[in-house]
Amino acid sequence: MIHKISLALLGFALLATPAAAQQAPQEGPSISARCLAFQIDGKVPPLYVHAVPLGEEPAEGVPVKVQTYLNHERQRIPLRTRQLVFTSDADPASIKEPDKLFARFKVPEKMRSGILMFLPGSNKEGEPKYRILPIDDENKSFPRGSLKIVNISGEPFRLTLCDKKFDLRSGSTRVIEDPPVNEANASEMKAFTFDKGQWQRVGAGVWPHPGKKRVLQVAFINPDSRRFEIRGIRDIAVRD
Repeated sequence: MIHKISLALLGFALLATPAAAQQAPQEGPSISARCLAFQIDGKVPPLYVHAVPLGEEPAEGVPVKVQTYLNHERQRIPLRTRQLVFTSDADPASIKEPDKLFARFKVPEKMRSGILMFLPGSNKEGEPKYRILPIDDENKSFPRGSLKIVNISGEPFRLTLCDKKFDLRSGSTRVIEDPPVNEANASEMKAFTFDKGQWQRVGAGVWPHPGKKRVLQVAFINPDSRRFEIRGIRDIAVRD
């Protein structure tokens, strides 16, 4: 009798397993993000990201931290929709309050892991305080030992590393894997902008090889001096 009851219970468990599996909650789409402040005066306050699809009940915002450096700290942002709104309040109603609105952003369709670079906004009344530039940081698009050059200067520029040329149009991004180096394992860098029909040198320096790390180099116009600059941000996190 005991044997028959055991078999019956086992059979019931096997039949119930598929149904239970179907009812198990499934993790929705999300993005692994690191939020980086650039050219922003003062510290960015704690923010919350909201994703509210049409016709769905709004939920509390997810807290995010915007830093001035890159390390291993990542945040998982759920994508109930790819349209994200960043505010200073967890309350979903804050997305309609201009004084609490900090940024709006549409996540690129194929992005699964990225650096969200917070930049100054337009300063127009009613517009968000910041704008966001997405930078894909998956290994296939930003491998170890490489430089990722981002041109937000508003003009084309030419970069030479040990006399090897790399041209970037305005708004473009370029990855330089295993950059050329001299005997000191460093790249002799020169930067040029196109002016009056020819390339004019606007900067020079020495960049050490990234080694097993990665370096983000951002070309921009300094709002105070109105001069062209390139600023490096070392990504100290090593990903497999």
